[in-house]
Amino acid sequence: MSRHADDRERSETSAPSLRPELVARICWYHFHDGQTQQQVAERVGLSRATINKVINDARRQGIVRISIDSPAAPCAELEERLRDKFSLRDVVVVPSPADEDNVRHIVGIAAGEYISKILRQDEILALGWGGTVFAAAQSLAPRRNSGISVVSLSGGLPRSAVINPYDNAASFAKILDAQCYYMTAPMYADDEATKKALMRSSAIRTVVEKAASADIALLTTIDLTPKTWIIKHGAITREMLKSLIAAGAVGGVCDQYVDADGRVIDHELNRRTVAVPLGTIRKIPHLVLCAGGFFKVPIIRAALSAQLAHTLITDEQAAGGLLAS
Repeated sequence: MSRHADDRERSETSAPSLRPELVARICWYHFHDGQTQQQVAERVGLSRATINKVINDARRQGIVRISIDSPAAPCAELEERLRDKFSLRDVVVVPSPADEDNVRHIVGIAAGEYISKILRQDEILALGWGGTVFAAAQSLAPRRNSGISVVSLSGGLPRSAVINPYDNAASFAKILDAQCYYMTAPMYADDEATKKALMRSSAIRTVVEKAASADIALLTTIDLTPKTWIIKHGAITREMLKSLIAAGAVGGVCDQYVDADGRVIDHELNRRTVAVPLGTIRKIPHLVLCAGGFFKVPIIRAALSAQLAHTLITDEQAAGGLLAS
């Protein structure tokens, strides 16, 4: 070790304390993002010995358990600026992962922790679907005899996968010991007439009415970028994606595709969508929108313009993009 590095290490470890938000950030990178202590040290510009001390102290003080429980948010300034700019009730910004492909997991974990804190006995939770919502289930606090109901906001996919509306809702319901309501219909009907008939059916009306009575909705967004998962999930084809972009869509919420201003576009896919209408979702008292990654900035901004969020849970990269727009 060089004399300069040795001096820096002694200075860091002998300092009275690091800023609480830096401690939280170090813990997040190590425990949530899975980075080694050396990787964290290089990322934040401190020595490995200091990172080791911070992590050990955090464990001893109870800051680190299964999740990070620090009163100082690592991205507090971004949260405040987003709250003010978009007139939001609450904002949670988490550190962006080193690999942007992991952003759904990181933001989803934060969303599950947030829902665990705000969801009360006997309440109704309406649920979108996708990779971020799937990750949210992994950090939900289990309940027993909760009296909670979980209701899916979308129709189903034609093939089974862990990331689909039914299984996302079923996972939440199992963890929360809740009743589960879901649409016994495809996500997209064959034509507009079939969609209207399905939406008039008693089975679908029951789900829509349950969703309209929800206390909280956990929503996410569908991007139409090269990073989108919507094709992999089998919801739409590449040709349909190109058609949506040509019609002015920047993405979707609950399988309803919108333009940059958050308006539902005039497209045949929207006319075939079997889902709780965005107008109904908008009336739910607490809408929690969880979505991250710079590539999702256009659709997150559109969802905010459409008044589909009271609380936003996102990451640093998306937060920066939203504030720059």
